[in-house]
Order: sequence, then C-alpha cells, then structure tokens
Amino acid sequence: MSWTLETPDGRSLSVNAWNWRPTLELLEQAGVLDEETLELLGYNILVELSGADARRIAVFLDGYLPAVPGEGRVLLDGTVTTEPDTFEFHRDDLGRNYSATAQWLTRFRDFCRDAPDGFSCS
Repeated sequence: MSWTLETPDGRSLSVNAWNWRPTLELLEQAGVLDEETLELLGYNILVELSGADARRIAVFLDGYLPAVPGEGRVLLDGTVTTEPDTFEFHRDDLGRNYSATAQWLTRFRDFCRDAPDGFSCS
C-alpha cells in the first residue's frame, strides 16, 4: 500500500506504508497534528492538510532530524536504530517491519517546507 502527497501546484511525493506508518506515529507522539487528522492519514483516502499543518510538520522535523543519524531509522514505537534493514518480514513482531528512514523524513520535511498552500494525501 502506498500514499501520494500532492501540492495544489502538482508537486508530488510517494510513500509506502513501511515508512508512512512510523512517520504518523512520530507526528502523533510529538503532537504535531490532531488525532483525527492523523487517524485519517492512515487510511488510503483523500485528506487535505493546510499550509499551517505543513509548516508545523517541517518545523518539527527540522528540530527532530539532527538527532537521527543519516543511516538511522525511526521504528514504529519511536525508537531510533542504525541497524541495517534486512527487509525480512517479522511475523512474531509486526512492528519491526515498519521504519521511517532518515532519508525519507528529510524528503518529507523538504516537501512540507515547500508546500505553503498545504497538500493532499491519498
């Protein structure tokens, strides 16, 4: 499953569930977006975010990313690891299958920073 983020001027960014779910958890833990919006972003439906939402995300990630190593990944529970992703499916602990890479979070931050009119997610 994947999502496409798109600005009103047509710029887009795609993300898969493996990266998106921990990103949403991170935003929830930090209180960046309200609970209802975060829940809707977890479904593959059209959700609109305002320019103010995009700025809050970018500002949060600006402060958060310096603590994440370049090869780091944020796991579903919010912990950061530098262990390589083996792309092995973990049936015994499904949460281990999800991680937002530092590279993805940086791209998402840049996308949000450059979305003054907000973006849609579907």
